[in-house]
Amino acid sequence: MWKWLRNGVLLAIVLAGALKLAAWYTVGRDAQRVVAELAPYADIKYDGLGAGLDGSVSLTGVSVAPKGSHRIYRADRASFDSPGLAWLLKHALLGENDLPAQFGLTVNGLSLPPEPWLDPQWLDPGNFALFASAGCNARLGASDWQRMGLDPGSPSHGRFEYRYDADQHALTATLSLSTPQVATLALETDLSRFDPAKLMKPGFWNATRIDQMAATYTDHGFLQRRNDYCAKRAELTPVQFTAQHIAAVDALLEKSRIEPDDELARLYKALVEHGGSLRLLSLPNAAFSVNTWNTAPRDELLRQLNVTARYQDKPPIMFRLAFLPAAAPDASSVATPAAEATAQALSPAAPAPPATAVASAPKEPALEPKPVVSAAAARPEPAPSAPPAAKPAQIAPNYLDRAEARLSPLVVTPPAPTVPEVRSPPLAPLAPSTPMPANAAQALVWKPGVIEQLPEAVPLKKDYTVIDFTNLAQYPGRHVRLITRGGKRIEGFVASADNLAVQMRIERGGGSALITIGRDSVSQAQLLHW
Repeated sequence: MWKWLRNGVLLAIVLAGALKLAAWYTVGRDAQRVVAELAPYADIKYDGLGAGLDGSVSLTGVSVAPKGSHRIYRADRASFDSPGLAWLLKHALLGENDLPAQFGLTVNGLSLPPEPWLDPQWLDPGNFALFASAGCNARLGASDWQRMGLDPGSPSHGRFEYRYDADQHALTATLSLSTPQVATLALETDLSRFDPAKLMKPGFWNATRIDQMAATYTDHGFLQRRNDYCAKRAELTPVQFTAQHIAAVDALLEKSRIEPDDELARLYKALVEHGGSLRLLSLPNAAFSVNTWNTAPRDELLRQLNVTARYQDKPPIMFRLAFLPAAAPDASSVATPAAEATAQALSPAAPAPPATAVASAPKEPALEPKPVVSAAAARPEPAPSAPPAAKPAQIAPNYLDRAEARLSPLVVTPPAPTVPEVRSPPLAPLAPSTPMPANAAQALVWKPGVIEQLPEAVPLKKDYTVIDFTNLAQYPGRHVRLITRGGKRIEGFVASADNLAVQMRIERGGGSALITIGRDSVSQAQLLHW
């Protein structure tokens, strides 16, 4: 009996070894094939490979260098968790390229190079410390980390998880990056209309919809260590250093023309003083597209992302940032064209402006007032009077244009005192035989024997184009005006729309708000031209 049991155990061990050897050989060849297919996108190298009976694959000494870049991503060990050994062997033997419905990737000893789009003063990719050196008067080096009781070369860890629902075309992906005793950065995203077969094809992100994104930063005691160390080195109290650190962070943000609101600043201050976790959640609206990431203005992009911030278990707040305009050009360079035009206008070739013409005009005796015949008749000229000496004559806005055209400059005098209207001869009545022009306006004032006609009406220029409510979805970000059935006018920018409702961004008092208006309450939609 014992002999049969012993032989069975030995046979199972031999079969497991043979199966693992076959998996190692098969997966090794498959790994080489996958690396060759990814060669146009990245140069992937590894020192060793191992396969487990649970369907896992382990690589050691991994390095990834994207094409066209000098950055190299390294890891001491990377483990791939597949759905199982059967799937792994099938994928290798049939040469498949499809991703499994669910898998995980664990990376140990991770080393990330500096990224051109990420300032290490904001977030250090080597240890994931947030604003690590801000306010410390000097950048923290390896010796400073050792004095804080931290290992500057502590290896980082990463974990990526992928879950795809083929029936719903929905993907949930998470990425967690962590450094012991420093911080953990966790990123999450939910995608719909996702097709993994088109992942590397152009236009993939045009069809894919981002339902939500989230980023969670968790401090593991680094902020308190840093505060105490930098405060002691600068001979400050922890409270004083916290204020100095916040001021340094504000300076970094101002350098990038970013200004957080007070509520967001208080939230970050609580994180600096007490540690804990800070979570940002984005629920992008329908108008958001990944392709607009580098083209849309920053304030419009933040509005479309619809981000909230939450510290620990406190109620969330809106993630509000103000983006300051770029510095104005030098005033001397702006004033130069105007100065040249003024010099040209006052050159000898142009007639000198008659600045004293109004002041030297003789006074006329006042006439006895008489009732006006009609409102549309020629208005009597008021008696001219000299303007006050303290107020020189003002030049009309188009003065420079008239001077350049060699025309007499327009002179605008201050308003003259009110004087009685002078006698004006009555207009002769229209002859009965004189026909009225077909396009003439009706008389506003009527008196027996006198009919006064207004000049031809100037056609109204509309500042809008009437569009159908269902077409609002075609104008994301455009300025529109809605006329409600009660006659109320609502102006704003289209955030998202469908056949039933429209979501608009309304500017109010330096801020903005999102409101939703149903189609049933709108009588007309107008697309504004400015």
